[in-house]
Formats: sequence, structure tokens, C-alpha cells
Amino acid sequence: MTTILRTLLLHAVILCVMQTSGVRIESVPGSVEQMIEMKLDGTVSLICRHKTAAGTDMELVWLRNNALVKLENNNRGDNSSICVTPLTHEDNGAIFTCQRKNDTTLNDSVTLNVTYASRTNGSEEFDMEEQETLVLLCDMYANPAVIVSWEFNGTQLEHTTGKVIVTNDGFTSKLTVNKLDMDLHRGTYICETNSPKHGKQRRTFSVGVKERTIRFPVMPIVAGVVVVFLTILLAIFSRRKKIAKCFK
Repeated sequence: MTTILRTLLLHAVILCVMQTSGVRIESVPGSVEQMIEMKLDGTVSLICRHKTAAGTDMELVWLRNNALVKLENNNRGDNSSICVTPLTHEDNGAIFTCQRKNDTTLNDSVTLNVTYASRTNGSEEFDMEEQETLVLLCDMYANPAVIVSWEFNGTQLEHTTGKVIVTNDGFTSKLTVNKLDMDLHRGTYICETNSPKHGKQRRTFSVGVKERTIRFPVMPIVAGVVVVFLTILLAIFSRRKKIAKCFK
């Protein structure tokens, strides 16, 4: 009986410590399963609520991705708060942790989910010549990630179709056409990004292709003319010196 009472008393003490020594983060806007979703350029306010037994050290510290956040002296006790504004791309996925300075096991964390759309909308014009290489760039940097598709004169393009190659690095989708052909490659190219959150965006590229212009090597010709001219000039000068010697 005594053992049972001691066990119950121990559990009660542990429960009391948990209830009076907790660390909890509250946020504006609120979090869902410790995830805070906010748009780019927005503001997030974090408040760390701290319950502790009387007479104990209540100093709190904040960490961002395990790096210490600098706080004012009057912002280290109960209800310590920080503000993240304006939210940038680099804030996406950042983990903020509030914990007791003298007991890091008492902590709470939240993760930022910063959403932003790709900057796809717009139009561009290209004037090209046959045999040149065409490179079209389409922004696809977004959260959540977008699905990118290309079309040419109303026909969907595969990732690789003949001389047309489509690649992406997670930030930009690139369409490359090697050795342009006037009959095959002039027209309208469209890049479309489809986001589950921000919807569709389109960028239009109007590409004109003309016959290749035969370019004369102007600089070599000019250089050759200069060399010939100087050679003739030196020859004339030498001839005059010889004639002058004859009349001395």
C-alpha cells in the first residue's frame, strides 16, 4: 500500500512539473501541426509562453535553424516574442525553436511555410536567323512547386522533340532549339505553369526566323587593305630615296 502511494505521489509531482514548466509557442497567424503558412512579404509574430515554478530561472532563448537569435534583455523572460518581416524566399522551411536556457529539453518549435507564385506571366519577341540557337527561359520558382508545360503554335511539346530540348533546374525551365529552321521553328512558343495554390500563368514568346545573312569578314579585309597600303607606301618611299641618291 505504501509503495502504491509513493508511486502515485511521484506521478503527481511529475505531472505538476510538466504543467508548471511547459514551453509553448503561439503565433499570428496560427499554426497547424506546428506549421505556419504565410505569403511572401508577409509578417509572422511568435510568442513563447513559459510556465515555471516560483523562484526558478525563467530565461528563454530563441533559435532559428539551430542558430541563436539575438534578444533584448527585457525579452528573455516569460512571453518572449520575435517578429519575422518581411518574409522572404529564404524564410521558407525555417524552423524557430523556443527553449529554456538552463534546460533545453523544455522547448517548442514551429516551421514556416512561405508560399509564393512563379513570375511567369508576360511576353517576349525574338528576331533570329537560320542556324542560330534559340534559348527561351521561363520562371518556375514557386512554393508549392508548379507543373511546367510548353507548346508551339498550339501543339504540346515533349521534353525532347528533334532539335527542341526542354530542361529545368527547379528555378527556371529552359527551351533550347539548335540550328533554327525558318520553316520549322518560327511562330509562337508558350510556357505555362500550373500551381495548386496560385493557378495558371502563361508566358508567350513570338519568334521570327529569317534567312541567314552572309556576313563578310570586315575586320580581316580592313586589316589586309591597311597592310597593302603600308607596303605600297614603304615601297614608294624606298624608291624615292634611291632616286635621290642618284642625283647627288
